[in-house]
Amino acid sequence: MYGILNDGVVIAQFVAPMSLYSNRSEFISDTLSLDRKAAALSGQRWELESRLYPLNEDANDLFVDLVTKGHTEITTIIVPQNSGVIARRTAFVTPVGIGSKDSSTVTVSSNVGLIPKGTMIKFNGHTKVYMTTTNREGDGVMGVYPPLRADVNTGFQHGDDVVMRVMYDTSVIAGMQYSDGILMDVGIIKLVEKP
Repeated sequence: MYGILNDGVVIAQFVAPMSLYSNRSEFISDTLSLDRKAAALSGQRWELESRLYPLNEDANDLFVDLVTKGHTEITTIIVPQNSGVIARRTAFVTPVGIGSKDSSTVTVSSNVGLIPKGTMIKFNGHTKVYMTTTNREGDGVMGVYPPLRADVNTGFQHGDDVVMRVMYDTSVIAGMQYSDGILMDVGIIKLVEKP
């Protein structure tokens, strides 16, 4: 179940419509001859926009999280995986990844089964979440996006247990909103990665 965590328990589940997208600084311009010039900086973060399952008797945990974390403190979520990834993956063990800072590949060992491209992963002891850009069945080289922010030589999560540090966007209310008087429904929330 994907959603907002508190003490390892999902306190608010994500429901459709939901968007998980990559945000990076890009500079794009067209010349008078309509030649496109484009450049991107190395910074990147994941951003998520989603509705939350309406809550009633257990709304207090989310209310406390929204108020105490506000827009300045870190909260955590279980990162949603792409439905194509869920349908194709056959790997359920924790493999090891080895890679160098700024590399777009990692060497994978101790992998049993398929980790499909598009899988969200996080290396143990690191805070940044990455996406695989190639399929990896068994051991070998696997592509990752964005390029590694630090050297890695550790196991990594790649299933429904990838936890990402996020902050509530400034558009999210730091309180509660009720519909029908009993259901807490904060509408669409936006969360930004805080690696």
